[in-house]
Amino acid sequence: MATTGNLKADTSVRGIIRLTLPISLAKLIPELNYLINAVFLGHLGTKELGLAGVTGVYYLVFSAIGYGLNNALLAIMSRRAGEENRDQIYSTLWHGLVASTGLAVVFVTLTWLFIHPVLQWTGVRTDGASMAANFLCIRLVGLFFLYGIQMQNAFLISIQQTRFLVLIALIQSSVNILLDYGLIFGHFGLPAMGFYGAAWASVLSELTGVLTVFGVILSLNIRKNYGIRPNHTINTATLKLVLSRGFPLMSQLAISTGAWWVFYLLVSRQYNYEGQAVSQAMRNIFGLSGVFSWAFGSSANTILSNTIGQGRQEEIFIIIRKLSVISLTGMAVLVTLLNLFPQVFLSVFGQGGGFIEAGTGSLRVVSAAMLILCVGVIWLNTVVATGKTKVVFWIEFWGITAYLVYVWLVIEVWHLPLEVAWMSEWLYWVMMLVPSYLYMKWGNWRKGLSYDQ
Repeated sequence: MATTGNLKADTSVRGIIRLTLPISLAKLIPELNYLINAVFLGHLGTKELGLAGVTGVYYLVFSAIGYGLNNALLAIMSRRAGEENRDQIYSTLWHGLVASTGLAVVFVTLTWLFIHPVLQWTGVRTDGASMAANFLCIRLVGLFFLYGIQMQNAFLISIQQTRFLVLIALIQSSVNILLDYGLIFGHFGLPAMGFYGAAWASVLSELTGVLTVFGVILSLNIRKNYGIRPNHTINTATLKLVLSRGFPLMSQLAISTGAWWVFYLLVSRQYNYEGQAVSQAMRNIFGLSGVFSWAFGSSANTILSNTIGQGRQEEIFIIIRKLSVISLTGMAVLVTLLNLFPQVFLSVFGQGGGFIEAGTGSLRVVSAAMLILCVGVIWLNTVVATGKTKVVFWIEFWGITAYLVYVWLVIEVWHLPLEVAWMSEWLYWVMMLVPSYLYMKWGNWRKGLSYDQ
């Protein structure tokens, strides 16, 4: 059987860029889509744009859980690739798909049953709570498709076929934008559904995305070209490995994104719709910055897991240095542009001069946090690559605890300006960066690196 596909990671600067650039582009396309979605909703009204923050971050909580499982799969599959244990790469993917489908059933059911009373209990205005709950009951159906995309994308990254991620994201996002425009405003012969049209558009685009990524993997003919024999039996040991590695990461990201949702709920309680709309704009800015930062995080996870699988642990810190320098340089350019021309970005939401003036201070705060994020996410994913996901969980736990205390005091108790509330991102990412760095420098991560079952 031919096994011509080389699965060894290229750790040169050129290799890092070749791996990371398609991941970045694949993440950039849907983020631009989210931005366009927010622009469309902004043209419906300030209220709709503000509610998009609450609903968007709620969905992001469950998306992040899938991303946590994705990270665990990526670390396991990349390690298997480094070990040349090819059949276990696909087996890991299959068990990840089984686990994620079960999670989607649970999350969709809980949302349908409880989201409306939860929103009312947290203090969201009655009319806004009803709109947001109805929106989310539609939107959460997309989890079934989103999780399928995330798990299969991890497979493509682990076998270093990241160029296909751009195609998948481009097709999915194009469908989303067209359906957003059609279903929100009633174009292309489609019904004008307003706020809820954005939910249906997202679900249908995710269905398109999962079908596309499945088609891509099918076209690769992995049995012939990579020597990978697909096996769809359920193996208890593999499922246990996936869940044991994934649970701390899923919990970590659920807690961190859940804390962000708490932030938006507090904003909805204490600030007017303009303040909520500004926060939604800041989410889009952070999402755009996260495109590049999380792409480098994925690359760190992939390359370092692969390198460990090859037994080349002594190269880890050299690789981290390369990743950090490239990431920080690119982020510095973006931050500079945002601070020189803040009105250019904020004006796209169609909210007028008062919105731009209110948002400029928060934008400057968020842009500074982006510089910490772009390095912190690399060090955090370095710990993930070692397989020490419980350590990652505790780093996240203490970071989130500090974050929640800060936002509660600043927003709910002291009622300070919105830009002070957004300084919570400085605190959070410093607490991700510093412990991760200290653990890799002086922790016992070298002990128990094997994924043997």
